[in-house]
Amino acid sequence: MIDSDSRLRRKDKVLAHQVEGKEVLLRLDSGEYYALDEVGSCIWALCDGTRSVGEVVAKLDEEYDAPPDTIRSDALELLQDLLDEKLVYVDG
Repeated sequence: MIDSDSRLRRKDKVLAHQVEGKEVLLRLDSGEYYALDEVGSCIWALCDGTRSVGEVVAKLDEEYDAPPDTIRSDALELLQDLLDEKLVYVDG
C-alpha cells in the first residue's frame, strides 16, 4: 500500500516506448505488455524516485484541469496498479 510520502521508482526491467500517443510498457521478466494514456504516461515519467506520491499528485493538479479529488483518487489508483503489476517499486 502506498501513501503520500511513498516514493515510487520505475523498475529497470521495464521497457517503455511511445506509440500513437500512448506509453507502451513491457515487463522483460514476464513478457507482459501495458498501455498508458496521456495522463498515465505523465505519471509513469514522474515515478523516478525523486518525488513523493503527494508531489506527483500536486504536479498533475498543476498540469490538468480536473477536480483535485478526482486527480488524487485516479492517480493513487494508477500508482497502486503500477506497484501491483511490479512495474514500479517503493524507493527507500
